[in-house]
Amino acid sequence: MNLSADPQIARKITRLYLLALTAVALLSVGGQYLVQRSLESQSSDSRVVNIAGRQRMLSQKITKTVLLLQEQPDSLLLATYLADLDEALDLWQKSHKGLQSGYLAYIQTPVNNSDSTRAMFAAINPLFGAIYNNATAVSKYFHQQGDNIPVPADIRNNIRIILANERTYLQGMNQIVFQYDAEAKRRVNASQQIELILLLCTLIILVLEGLFIFRPAVRQIQRTIGLLIDSEQRTHRVNEELVGVNKSLEETREALLRATDEKYRQQINEQKMRSAYLIEGQEEERKRVALEIHDGLGQMLTALKFGIEKIGDSVNSTVTAQQNLDELRGLVSQAISEARTISFNLMPAVLNDFGISSALKLLTSQVASNAGINVTFNTNWNGKRLTRNLEIGLYRVSQEALNNAIKYAEATDITVELWHKKKYIHLTILDNGRGFSPQKLSTRSRKTGPSHGISNMKERVYIINGDININSKPGQGTQIYVKVPLLPTEHA
Repeated sequence: MNLSADPQIARKITRLYLLALTAVALLSVGGQYLVQRSLESQSSDSRVVNIAGRQRMLSQKITKTVLLLQEQPDSLLLATYLADLDEALDLWQKSHKGLQSGYLAYIQTPVNNSDSTRAMFAAINPLFGAIYNNATAVSKYFHQQGDNIPVPADIRNNIRIILANERTYLQGMNQIVFQYDAEAKRRVNASQQIELILLLCTLIILVLEGLFIFRPAVRQIQRTIGLLIDSEQRTHRVNEELVGVNKSLEETREALLRATDEKYRQQINEQKMRSAYLIEGQEEERKRVALEIHDGLGQMLTALKFGIEKIGDSVNSTVTAQQNLDELRGLVSQAISEARTISFNLMPAVLNDFGISSALKLLTSQVASNAGINVTFNTNWNGKRLTRNLEIGLYRVSQEALNNAIKYAEATDITVELWHKKKYIHLTILDNGRGFSPQKLSTRSRKTGPSHGISNMKERVYIINGDININSKPGQGTQIYVKVPLLPTEHA
């Protein structure tokens, strides 16, 4: 077959292939159908043979039972024998009629009776009738008369008739059983022959399919594979060129990404540096103002207090004058205390002298004393100094969080924790205040109020390369978690 000269070869091969598959499928389905029928027939035949063999046993049982009844047993045995006899007669009759008619209704099994089988049943029918009728008469008699009554002559005659026909009946049933078994074997052999024929047909179709379908198809596939290999080689060369171009483009893209990333990082660093410089300037200004308040205004207020004390010693100690002096002394003392508080809030000396742990301990103590609430401070930090910006940032975040908890959340219990875990410093501020909804808070003005304080905290944590997480719900307090990388250094 010249495949290259025939443009319709694919269509022809497809048609032949489908035809062969259809034939194989039909043969497979037919074989399966025959197998199922054979299995069903074998199952029915085995049941029929068993029931036919059981007919012999039932006839013997009936004969044995009538003989036992003739011996006039007691009432207990009599009832048992009669029950066995009635049960055997009923099953014997149903099985005989079902075998002879071709269908065992009580087990829903068909019976394949040949002409020979029917003739055998016709031969034993008189024997069956004689045994059945006389056994029924015996059963009826004993049901009516009971035990301990002499057996009359007619019943003895019934029993003699049963014994006279039993042997001939057994011989006839033996022939029927052998006939059923032989016919079942013939049907099995016939099914096997048909299956063998179907198998041979299937093999022949497969051989023809290989010669006239698969072999031409393989040749065509070999030619197609040759063309595909040539095309693949050409495609491979083109791909190598494209890979080279793509590599150049990738290198250019990576260079652009690196440049963009570097520029972005530089902008971020510059922004952080500007913010850091701005905050550092603010802290320096806070320090300067704190020193001026402490050294200038604080000393002047102290001198004023001493002056008032001297005036109080020299003026007339009238009630009115003394009250005015006491009020003046109270105002001056309050001004001195406020000046010290402002100076401490602007730049606590303990932060510069002893570090963040001591500063937070003093801060929480003063907040608890001034606000009259419970403020707890816990830490495992060993007191080693951190960088100045890191200490100031953590201190200002704590200061802002405490202020918000007291001023806006109206908290009565606050916990501040400073923990050292691996290479990080963790700052936690927890309160039992009113809490807030972060979504609603984000829509408010950021210039004043708690949102402004939260923005300040986030900005300070951002500058010291840390992370801040604020969790809050109305009525459930607020939890602030700050995590910054540990950068210990000697403080100047």
